[in-house]
Amino acid sequence: MALLLKNLTTITGNVEDVRVPGFKKEMIIDLKGYFVYPGLTNWHDHLEMNLYPRLGTPPYNNYTEWMKDIYKPKESPIKEIEKTDKDYRLLWGGLKNLISGVTTVYHHNAPRRILRKASFPVFVPEIEWAHSLFVEKTFRYRKDRPFIIHLAEGIDDLAAKETAHLDSLGYLKPNTYIVHGISADWDLIESQGASVIWCPSSNLYMFNKTADVKGRMNVLLGTDSTLTGPSTLLDEMRVAANYVSKEEIVKMVTTNSEGFFISSKELFSAGPKDIKLVVSRDKIHLQDPSLGLPPLKYGQTNINIDRLKLHFEKKVGTKILEQNPLWGLI
Repeated sequence: MALLLKNLTTITGNVEDVRVPGFKKEMIIDLKGYFVYPGLTNWHDHLEMNLYPRLGTPPYNNYTEWMKDIYKPKESPIKEIEKTDKDYRLLWGGLKNLISGVTTVYHHNAPRRILRKASFPVFVPEIEWAHSLFVEKTFRYRKDRPFIIHLAEGIDDLAAKETAHLDSLGYLKPNTYIVHGISADWDLIESQGASVIWCPSSNLYMFNKTADVKGRMNVLLGTDSTLTGPSTLLDEMRVAANYVSKEEIVKMVTTNSEGFFISSKELFSAGPKDIKLVVSRDKIHLQDPSLGLPPLKYGQTNINIDRLKLHFEKKVGTKILEQNPLWGLI
């Protein structure tokens, strides 16, 4: 049996019906006037860092200045947030993406068991990664997986030299994904077949400048975390639209797409409140109660959001949490 969603407007402007498997009985819902889109891919996020507000006193010359400026583990809000359960923070980051129609997230940090669970809000592919040339001197690398690294994140000579340095180490390859690339050597990147993950909101916050991606090949879009980035990928897409066409942005966020979502508004006008249904891995992970579907375990999702928020409130306090741009959205 399946759920049949009728009369949805697709990304190409056609009107189609969509089936969702796994229902005990056949259900039909007419959604004329609603839009169906491929599940979005967020190519760069640090999932456990999305409980933070933006931190730092920009502008900076490069990412090392920002890291040194904000790393104060004995001061608020870091000392309070780091006391919370890491798996809960990962769930929060997953929800950040789910509420914006994202079904796949490339998590730029160490893997944890919770990320592999079928109940996790989004699909998290396995990757090899390094934080940056500044932090790590040796890297784990497999040619059959994406290798993701922060690189050329800044506007000075240190950032500008990093592309050639990575190439000299033998890690600038077709499966290499450079995050940020503000001062990257584009000719070198393209000659080696590597890709750039563009995070314009984070770049503009930290440096008042972002990578010049117009006309470039192999560019993807990511949010970064709320430490420097926007609330959701939908917000990042609107920022990106100031620099490149909407068609280019759609390609950036639907490469390696999985699943689909339904919105009451057109893609570049939509916000979390407009996302009515998210289907990923053949399961519903988010649904609006107004659709009249059998409820998920906790209503809108299978994640106990009330329990999550209560844990954060006890450990962190609402005064700090209310500075987080997601606190009022999730």
